[in-house]
Amino acid sequence: MQQHTSRQDIAGENTQSCPDGKYWVRPHKRRRVSKNGKTYTENVKGYCCCYHGAYQDIAAEEHLPFDHLFFVLTLYGEARGENAASRQAIAWVIRNRLTKKIFGDSYRSIVLKPLQFSCWRKNDPNYKMLQHPGKNGKSEYEKQSDQQAWQRCKETFREVFNAPESENPIPQVCHYFSGPPQHRYQEKFFDLPDVPHFHFVKLDK
Repeated sequence: MQQHTSRQDIAGENTQSCPDGKYWVRPHKRRRVSKNGKTYTENVKGYCCCYHGAYQDIAAEEHLPFDHLFFVLTLYGEARGENAASRQAIAWVIRNRLTKKIFGDSYRSIVLKPLQFSCWRKNDPNYKMLQHPGKNGKSEYEKQSDQQAWQRCKETFREVFNAPESENPIPQVCHYFSGPPQHRYQEKFFDLPDVPHFHFVKLDK
């Protein structure tokens, strides 16, 4: 499991931060109201406001670096039921976003960026699946199928993560969508062979 890094709080004492330090809320004072209506000041300890707790356990269990776990989870949430070509295409989009840097400098920051990957929206049905990857389902058959889907996503991640850039089938492509275009920029989409459910967009910027 990836350990939290130590950093100094306002008082100069060591506290714990999130793994990359970006989502750290420093210690502060907050006014609260008690049950009898009286106001009081609460000293809030520093904390990480991003997803990390349960996902750190998953990363340790799967022997995956914490940041890489978010790559695999996103692939699982977006394309676990798709064929190999579709999973690879989505994986390359995620990798392309890290290469461009404008979306973030880690896979976690890229996939958690608001309004980007639908599986990370809490009202999306796929979001609940991310809490127990490879273990979802009621029957043994469903759980086994989900475990197989999770394994396929990990394999696709390793293939794309370790592949040379020369094997990138969609260089600089950072956007995709399913269904009919809903935004003007999506009207310039193109399709890939053997990828039936996703359309891809290469923006000028």
